[in-house]
Amino acid sequence: MRILIILLCFLFFTTSGFCDEGEEAAETEYLPLDSKLIVNLQGRKHYLRAEIQLMVAGSENADRIRIHIPGIRHALIMFFSSYTHVQLSALEERKGLQKKALEEIRATLDKYSQSDGLKDVLFTEFLVQ
Repeated sequence: MRILIILLCFLFFTTSGFCDEGEEAAETEYLPLDSKLIVNLQGRKHYLRAEIQLMVAGSENADRIRIHIPGIRHALIMFFSSYTHVQLSALEERKGLQKKALEEIRATLDKYSQSDGLKDVLFTEFLVQ
């Protein structure tokens, strides 16, 4: 009788949607840009060094986006090089930088393929000198 109750509980929890959160989390992948991004900033003798990862929905999207990493790196280098070290040191500017970088990456992906599945861009290292 206990085995039957345990089996029924197991079937109920696996079919009732309680496992959906784990399945969604398993579908999210983090795609690192190959190496640290180092960019000369506007002005004299200042640079940005950043490590960036892309949050992507599902392995199919990750595989499609991975092909375009050189184009994404180029777009980000051009994007960041338009900033000065003073701008990147300001807290207000850094808050909007993630959103603007995500827009740049989406535009690049849409140019070469499609940006479907790109959820977010994360700065895992960010140094301005």
